[in-house]
Amino acid sequence: MSLLELKDIKKTYLLGNSVWMKRKTVEAVKSVSLTLEEGVCLGLVGESGSGKSTLGKIILGLEKPDQGEVWFQGKNLYGLKSKELKELRRDLQVVFQDCYSAVNPRLTIREIIAEPVRNYEKLTTAQEKKKVQDLLVTVGLCPEDMYKYPHQFSGGQLQRINIARAIASKPKLIILDEAISALDVLVQVQILNLLADLKEAFQLSYLFISHDLQAVNYISDRLAVMSSGEIVEWLDDMEQLERLEHPVSKKLMSSVLPPYLGLGSGTKMIY
Repeated sequence: MSLLELKDIKKTYLLGNSVWMKRKTVEAVKSVSLTLEEGVCLGLVGESGSGKSTLGKIILGLEKPDQGEVWFQGKNLYGLKSKELKELRRDLQVVFQDCYSAVNPRLTIREIIAEPVRNYEKLTTAQEKKKVQDLLVTVGLCPEDMYKYPHQFSGGQLQRINIARAIASKPKLIILDEAISALDVLVQVQILNLLADLKEAFQLSYLFISHDLQAVNYISDRLAVMSSGEIVEWLDDMEQLERLEHPVSKKLMSSVLPPYLGLGSGTKMIY
């Protein structure tokens, strides 16, 4: 059984609100079906507006599809009662692109990381404190950082905090929606290495959404290329990246810096 399975997902938006003008229909996602196995990182790559972030929100339950089903751990996400859905959400977490808007600036780091823990575990104050400290150390920060506020951290540090919060509930799958695109290149490398280490240590699965083929190739086991709301190309072996044929795939390949072009089979692009 697959960890995640999407069946014929469709999502359409109506743009415009004028009573005098006909509203425009935009098909953000068109009949998308895919599967994700446990312990696998699936890279979902595409240009801006291709529908990949909308697909991520549908998986998370933040956007309801007009058609189709989302099966997670053998359960239809949109067919569950609220209590069942809450329990299932423990295994499904997310790290967003904007690390600043993803946190409440009025809360301490301890409160931010402890929030998902409080939703699913009954810990004493001392146990909760220890768990938050351990999570901070796991993502490369100091235990004392738990007393600080979001504005006291850099973007890279704050994204580490968001990752700590995401793994706090011991999830099975984490949606990484452009999780490194707003960071400096050197920080991107550090975060990618952290994500790779966490995937191995906690047996995590990732859906890594990005427009950066180089970053996707660095961390992913499989690749799906999305364009105009559809999956236009699929790759089961990242070592065969040069075999991508779709025009969108080739366009994304051409955006990779020259030192990484023309790599032979079996060679991963590196930072």
